Amino acid sequence: MSAVHADLELMLFETTAQSAKAAMASGVRRFIVDWEYVGKVERQNGFDTEVAPQGTAELAEVARLPGATAWCRINRDRPQMPDEVDSALAAGAQGLFLPMVTAPQEVERFLRAVNGRCPVGILVETVKALACVHSLAELPLDRVYFGLNDFAISRGGGSIFRAVLDGSVERAREAFGGTTFGFGGVTAIDGGAPVPCVRLMEEMARMDCQFSFMRRSFRRDVQRVGAARLVDDVQAFWQQCHQRSAAEVARDRQSLEQLLREVCGGDGR
Repeated sequence: MSAVHADLELMLFETTAQSAKAAMASGVRRFIVDWEYVGKVERQNGFDTEVAPQGTAELAEVARLPGATAWCRINRDRPQMPDEVDSALAAGAQGLFLPMVTAPQEVERFLRAVNGRCPVGILVETVKALACVHSLAELPLDRVYFGLNDFAISRGGGSIFRAVLDGSVERAREAFGGTTFGFGGVTAIDGGAPVPCVRLMEEMARMDCQFSFMRRSFRRDVQRVGAARLVDDVQAFWQQCHQRSAAEVARDRQSLEQLLREVCGGDGR
């Protein structure tokens, strides 16, 4: 009998304790309250993204939920960053993400500000971060997420999935070999466009990822499928991904590459 693999950790961006509590009934336990706003509107203007920063009250409400783990994505490195770290921890954050990293020095300042008070993670979502990924990997990080949307923006646009096709995500994953790693996003196993959720999950399993954020389509798919069934189906498929033979893994990667070349078009070169 094949061994059972650990579940994929699902992290959901959340804005209220009420909606977080509803998600917990389906098995989602890890939430991200998003404080990022500095430069975000200007950076993402014209791209298909969301900018909806929350505050201290929202973080505190989610953090108080029994059984919930509340992470906070603060703003990028800047002079106010240490104060923002203190505010997030005072509100109950149990983990912190630093976005838009461009150099190891930024992460070092972040680590000094946190000073071991909670788990820490960074988002690799700039060309500069990928260029120094091996230096970043030397730092004591608890988790790393590769942000496809902002990475594509930092390249000047094009398909967000180009980073999967051209090996950028895998390059980062290899550098952070001993660190909890994630990329992409998860929703219902019959959902996801233009790249189906199941194709991304197969690639996450191939790269030995341990967590992922929920896609924006998750909330829409929940209305269609039901939250509990959606999460159960995701975890069941995750187990299937880890039961594949080496030949099946290679086959699925080849199929994904073909799909991504179609999705990326000229961006895939």
